[in-house]
This record gives sequence, C-alpha cells and structure tokens, in this order.
Amino acid sequence: MTGRKTSLLATVAALALAGCGDDGADRSGTTAPAAAPAPTTTIASLGATGWASTGAGTTGGTGASAAKTYTVANRNDLIQALYGNSATIADDGGVTGTLDSSPKIIYVNGTIDLNVDRLLRAYTADEYIRSSCASAQYGFFSEAQLSAAYQAAYRPSVWGNASVPTGVPESARVCAATLQRRVVQVAIPSNTSIIGIGGTARIVNGNLNIGPSASAPVENIVIRNIGFDDAFDFFPQWDSTDSTTGRWNSAYDLISVQYARRIWIDHNSFSDGSRTDDRYPSVWTETVNGVDYRGSDFKVQHHDGAVDVTRNGDLVTVSNNFLANHDKTFLIGGTDTASLTAENPTALRVTFNDNYFLNLRQRLPRVRYGQVHVFNNVYVGSTTDAAYPFLIGFTVGQSGKIFAENNVFQVTGAAVTLLANASVSAARTAGCRAIGYSEEQCQSTFFAAGTILNGSPVDVQASLLARSSAVTPTRWNPAAVYGYALKPTANLSQTVFANAGAGKL
Repeated sequence: MTGRKTSLLATVAALALAGCGDDGADRSGTTAPAAAPAPTTTIASLGATGWASTGAGTTGGTGASAAKTYTVANRNDLIQALYGNSATIADDGGVTGTLDSSPKIIYVNGTIDLNVDRLLRAYTADEYIRSSCASAQYGFFSEAQLSAAYQAAYRPSVWGNASVPTGVPESARVCAATLQRRVVQVAIPSNTSIIGIGGTARIVNGNLNIGPSASAPVENIVIRNIGFDDAFDFFPQWDSTDSTTGRWNSAYDLISVQYARRIWIDHNSFSDGSRTDDRYPSVWTETVNGVDYRGSDFKVQHHDGAVDVTRNGDLVTVSNNFLANHDKTFLIGGTDTASLTAENPTALRVTFNDNYFLNLRQRLPRVRYGQVHVFNNVYVGSTTDAAYPFLIGFTVGQSGKIFAENNVFQVTGAAVTLLANASVSAARTAGCRAIGYSEEQCQSTFFAAGTILNGSPVDVQASLLARSSAVTPTRWNPAAVYGYALKPTANLSQTVFANAGAGKL
C-alpha cells in the first residue's frame, strides 16, 4: 500500500470511510528508539515478569520441536505456522482450519502485511467493497459511492440519536467490514511464541487476536521484538447512540486479548503508522440540538486500541515496549457490566512496566474490574499535538483497581493538572455485588506514588480521591503477588528509552 493515494481523500466522503492512503513520512518528533544490531543469539520465550509470571508462568512455545519452529516472511507463512501447516487459505484471504495449540515458536523475518489476499496482493477499500456482498447485494462498487450514501442516511440531523444505523448503507458497510475482518484479523492459539528476528521484524495493517472465543480459551502466549503498525479499519461504524451524541467506532486493536491468560508482550513497538488521526476529521458539518458535530470528538476513528485486554483476559504483562501516535491506547475491561463469564473482578490482571509512551492521548491505561499494576513507565507528549494531544493518563473505570508507582510524565503545551480520572457508577457497583462478588471485589481503588510531572513530584492519588468519592485507596498490593524492582525516577526517561521497543534485545 506504500505510495498510493485514494481518490476519496479529495472528497468529504473519503473522510468517513477513508481509503488505504500512502505511507508517507514519519511525523517529526515521533521516531522510535533506534534499533540495535541484529542479535547473535536467539531471543528466548522465557523471562516473563509481573502478572504473566504468576501461576504456571508464561513460556509460550518453549520446548517446541524442530518441526514446530518456523521462520515466516508473509501472511501465508504466518497462517500456516499458526495452523500447523493445515490451513486452507481462500483466494480472498479467508482462512479455514484448526489452530495448532501445541508448543510452537514463530520467528518473523522482515515485514508481514496482514491486509492481503492469498496471492499477497494488498487490499484497498474499493477492493473490499467489490469483493463482498456490498457489491453483489447492494450495488455499491466504490468507497466514494458507499461513503456518500452512508453520510446522507446517517448524518445527525437526519438519523438522530435514538438508534444505531440500520438500512442499506449500513448493511453494505457490514458486508465490506466482514470481509476485511476475515483478512486482517489473525487468531493466535495457545502455547505460541511470536518473535522478531533482528531489529526490522514488523506485522502491519492488521490485528493479532489472542483468544477470541469463550468456548475455546487460549493461554501461554509470548510476543517479543516486533513492530506493530496501523490496524486500520477501512469501514468504521457511526454509532449514533454512543455517548448519547454519537461516535465513530473502529474494530481493530493492534493486539487484542480476550478469553486468554498468561500473555507476555515484551520489547515490541506500536503505532498508527503514517495514517495518523489528524488525517480523518469529522465529516459532519452541522450543529444539532446544540452539539457541534464538526469537533474533534466526532472525528472518523480508524484505529481502536493498541493492546486491549477484555472479557476474561488475565495474567498479562506489557513490558519494555515503545508506543507512539495512538489515541485509545490500553483498554482493560470492555464493559461496565460485571459478568460471571466475561468482565469481572477475578480476571483482567495486567502489569505495565518499563514502557516508553510517546504522543499517546488517553487510556494509559483505562481499567474496569482488573487489578492493574503500572510502574517504571515514561509518558512523553503535548497537549497541543495536532494528531494526538495528551488528554489523560490513568482512568479508574467501573470496579477498576490501579496501583501506579514511579511513572514519569513529560507533557508540554498547556499546563497539565489532571493525570488521573474516574468513571464509576454506583448502580453498576451494586450490580457487581448482586451477582455474587464481594464489596471489596466490586470497589474501585487507586494508589499512586512516585509520580513525576515535568520534573516535579505530584500527588495523583490525593487529587483523584478528592474529586471522586466512588474511588477509595487501594486494598491490594502487587508486591504480595510477585516480585519487581522500582527504578529511580531521576533518570528513568533515559533508562527506559534505551531499552524500550523492538530491536533492543
């Protein structure tokens, strides 16, 4: 997809369901930490820390036989490795077969583009439309045509906010989106290590989906030393009921963890690539009932999370990574409603440590239900950045529990007085207790110590507790569960920067 420009970028319609775009140049000031020379020894699957080290630990494909040790260089190679060389790949790129849960190590050599068909030809938005039921059933043959019809049908002054979009344009969008999902979303089975070779391994234009099924939970995954870029949703949905005024919602994280446990994501790099959010502003040009739909809240969202842990995702560590240029970065828990089988206080245990975060907007992390430990991380950004203006660091969501230690924020632009926020409903807390969880399990808690903002210590905990009576001081301590070492904040930026990201092992 490098070097292309979709013709729709010249039209209003392009901004709603934007095309592939060209890769372009990196934005100034967002260069990843320089990669080290290619390693002379094999990168191990062992060494998980934090929550991923507890219980049986996380070892990935350790012990894999020679027959289950693969080197992959394209999507077809990767698919066959994940399916034990038993997958059937259709002409359109769709995959059938049974994932291989035996121990396996998959080494990634170079760049793997997930947005391709069986012949490794890159998809454009137009090609998804022409190859799907959007064309066969509804008569749409281009993104421009579908976008124009979609906007005409669902603009706020026409559709309103009482229900989600239905009708021909939405059905056609779903057709194209379903085909894209078949192509760009790749499921990862148990007992798998995916490890980059040297400092140039990348997986782009798609989503690694770890454990997507409640009926077939996944465990024991290691992902190390890979650059992940641009899980771009060509066909985001306008949900007119979201936040009561409406929002564009996209489908793909770079890595998703659902119904999966014992996951170690270490020494990787993540970004939105060149298709940054400022290229896709709101397409609405009206004010309805006092709501100005031209604002940034209504931008067309083509990227979802960087690494999201939802449903029964558990025992996850995200360590030593470099993340740049992203909005909704880490969502822990995907709903406010407690469940016995999905989001609940017994799962969603995640550690974030020694990561370098550059130009990230929010959800750093946003936590529902889980016990989340955040330490030794560095956050660098600006409140005036054109594409990713810093908004908020930590968010305590429904029954969420955050334990934050020795994190450093360097945020330029307008003065930042708010690093943590809360979004908690007393009714949802009562609902959590009503299905059998204890008061302590359902409580929202927050602890923060050693937080530095622009060179000075700040009491983030006191600030948040003073603003939200629904959040209390923490009742859990990760030191009682696993060992870890806090690093001095005085030189944390240099220490973390030197070690974070792909190519640093």
